[in-house]
Amino acid sequence: MGYVAGIGGANMDIHGRSDAPIVMRDSNPGALHMSLGGVCRNICENLALLGEDVRLVTVVGDDANGRSIIDGCIAAGIDMSAARVVHGERSSTYVSIMDDAGDMLVAMSDMHIIKRLDGRLIDDAADMLRGAELVVCDGNLSREAAARLIEVCDRPLYLDPVSTAWARALRPLIGGFDTVKPNRMELSALTDLPTDSEAHIAKACEALHREGVRRVFVSMGAHGMLYSGPEGVMRGVNRPFGGMVNATGAGDAAMAGIICATMRGKSAVETLHTAMAAGMVAISSEDTINRDMSIAAIDDMIKEYIA
Repeated sequence: MGYVAGIGGANMDIHGRSDAPIVMRDSNPGALHMSLGGVCRNICENLALLGEDVRLVTVVGDDANGRSIIDGCIAAGIDMSAARVVHGERSSTYVSIMDDAGDMLVAMSDMHIIKRLDGRLIDDAADMLRGAELVVCDGNLSREAAARLIEVCDRPLYLDPVSTAWARALRPLIGGFDTVKPNRMELSALTDLPTDSEAHIAKACEALHREGVRRVFVSMGAHGMLYSGPEGVMRGVNRPFGGMVNATGAGDAAMAGIICATMRGKSAVETLHTAMAAGMVAISSEDTINRDMSIAAIDDMIKEYIA
C-alpha cells in the first residue's frame, strides 16, 4: 500500500477549558494544555496512528515551537523530510477557549508563516506529491499555493476547508479537488447556497459535483454526517454520545478516517461510518489527537454508536 502526502499547517496548540460557565471580558479559572496541532498536521498524525505511511509538507519557524513541532511529528511517525524551517519567522500557534462542557467558545490563530508555504515549496516537493496515493491539504493554503498544487499534483486531492473565510478564498479552485469535507457553514461559503436543511445541503453538494468535486462529506456535529458522491446521498446518524472531552480535533480525525477507509477500499457507507467514528474517538481525549486512535477503537465506536 502506498503513502499519503499532506500539505498545510502545523501549529503549537494551547487549549483552555473553564472550570465554570464562562464570564466574558473577565479572567476565568480553568486548565491550560499545550499540544501539537494544525489541521493538516493533525490529519497526518491520526493517519499515522491508523497505520498509514504519511509525509507532511509544511513550514515552521526557527524557534522553540518549530523545533517541538518537527521533533513531535517525527516521533509520531510522520515523515518530515519535505518540511521547511523559515529563519526569522514565528511558528504557527493556535489558542482555543472551551466552556465548562468542553465545547469551543472562541479561538485565535497566528498562522502568518503559512504564507511561506508557497509555489516554490510545492515545486520542491513535486516528486513526493506525485508519488503519493492521494494528497490531503487544508484550507490554510493561499489561493496561489493551492492553484500551484492543483497544477503540480496528478494525485486525487482532498481538502478540509478549515473555516468559512478560507473556503471563500478557495472557492474558484474547488473543481480541482476530488474529495472535500466541509461543515455546513463552509459548504455554504463554497457554494453561496443555503445549508439550513438536509435538502439544501444535498443541493449545495450537487453544486460542488457540477464543479468537478467527486465526493463531499459534510460534518453536521452532533447530528452526524452527510455524504454525497457517485453512490448518491447518504446520511450517517449516531446514537447519543456522552463521552466528549474536547471537541477540537473531531474534524481532523474524521478526514483521517475518510482517507484511511478509502486507502483500504471501503464502501461509501463504510467510509462515512469510519469518518464519524474517528471523530468520536478524537473527542474522547483531552488532547487534540487521541493517542488511543486505532482501527480497533474506530470499529468499537461504529458497533456501539453507529451501526
